[in-house]
Amino acid sequence: MNPIALPIIVYNRARHLIRERKHIAALERTIRTVRTEYDRAKKNEMPHFQRIHNAGLYVLVFEYDITILKNDALFALRKWKKAFVARQLAVLLYEAAHDLPELLGKEFRESLKTLPVSEAEWKCLNGITKQISSFRSEHRHLLNGLRNFVGAHRDKDAAKQLEIIESIDLLTMMKLAGQLYEALGELVPFLARITLLLADWKVILKHTPPKTYGT
Repeated sequence: MNPIALPIIVYNRARHLIRERKHIAALERTIRTVRTEYDRAKKNEMPHFQRIHNAGLYVLVFEYDITILKNDALFALRKWKKAFVARQLAVLLYEAAHDLPELLGKEFRESLKTLPVSEAEWKCLNGITKQISSFRSEHRHLLNGLRNFVGAHRDKDAAKQLEIIESIDLLTMMKLAGQLYEALGELVPFLARITLLLADWKVILKHTPPKTYGT
């Protein structure tokens, strides 16, 4: 490493840590808030509210995990640590690419139909799901292989597993994470706007089940 560049690298990494620490704290607060709303919807038997908050929680937890792994990648010096972070990213990307289409699928859309969702928002959702589906189709073979052989330890051939571990490129995984993150970059504000609709008293009244009193 160039000794002249070392102070710049240290400075940039320190700035990154400070910025990400604030981001992580904000994510943790938001996750707690959405979890509270999810629990309230479940308690009050409001399944459409619960489904929408569940989607929000999933995306927030995914963003949290990606943020943590990005930090680990930035400070990974040993080859084995880089490979470890890369395969954790591979498993995370595999799961998100498979879970998100279902999470935003038929049942989620049925819940959206009970809300005053604009045509523009439907178009936004369709664009997001298309991006996610394209990502899954394009990288299916790579992510399936990494997840099945390494992440999930499904193959008992240790030599083969080690061969795959050593072939994983952290930079490639970071680029793939960035591609999927683009879709989530639109999904997060979309879900935030949908969540705002849940605060309308007319919507709340419509979704609140009638009370049943005993005799």
